[in-house]
Amino acid sequence: MFLPPQLDQKILQRFDHLIQQGQRFLDETNPDGGVGLIRDLGVPTWKINYASLLAYVLPPRHYHRHLIQDVDNQCLTWGWIHNHLAYLKGIRDDYANGFLGNFAVAIEAEMASDYMRQAEQLLTEGQSGKYDHIPAAVLAGAVLEKSLRAICGQQAPPVPTRDAKERPMTLNGLVDALKKAGAFNEMVAKQLRAWADIRNHAAHGEFDLFTRSDVELMLKGVTAFLAGHLR
Repeated sequence: MFLPPQLDQKILQRFDHLIQQGQRFLDETNPDGGVGLIRDLGVPTWKINYASLLAYVLPPRHYHRHLIQDVDNQCLTWGWIHNHLAYLKGIRDDYANGFLGNFAVAIEAEMASDYMRQAEQLLTEGQSGKYDHIPAAVLAGAVLEKSLRAICGQQAPPVPTRDAKERPMTLNGLVDALKKAGAFNEMVAKQLRAWADIRNHAAHGEFDLFTRSDVELMLKGVTAFLAGHLR
C-alpha cells in the first residue's frame, strides 16, 4: 500500500492491539472442544473492530473480503475467535510485507509515489514568485489521472475508463464515474475536481488562476488521497 509511514505504523499497531485482545479472550476461556462461548463483554466490540480493520486494509476484490461479512453470521465461540485470530495474524503479516492487494496496483502505487516526490522536488527547488510551481502542478495532475484509472480497475465491478464513444475519460470524467460507483463521496469528488482545475489551468497557460500555495496544498492532498485509495 502507498501509505505515509505514520499511518502505516498506526495500522500495524491496530493489528497488534486486536491480536493481543483476541489472544486474551482465548486464554481466559475454556475451549470446550471449540464451542465454548466467550462471555467477555469486550468481544462484541472486538468483532466490530476486527471487521472495520479488514474493511480498511483489504482491497475490494481481495480473496479474504468475505471475512468481513462472516462476522455478522457467527457465534462468539472459542473456535470462532481462534480461527479469526489466525486470519488476523496472517493478514497482518501480508500487510507488513507488502503482499496485500493486486501486484499491478502495487507497482502503480510505487510509481505514483516516485512521481509525487519528483513533483515535490520541483516545487522545493523553485523560487517563490516565479512560475516554477507550474511543472509540479502538471506532474501531480498527471499522477492523479493515471492513478484514478488504476482505482477504476480496483472497483467491483471495474469502472469503465472510456466514455460511450470509446474515448479515454478526462480527469473530471474519472472523478464523476468513481463517485457514482461509490468509491468516494461528493466532498472528496469536489476536492478532486479542484485539483483537476489546477492541473488544467497549468497545462493551458492560465497561470493567474491559481497560486503556488494552491499547488503546495494540491501535492499534499493528492498524496493523502492516493494513500487511502490506491491499494
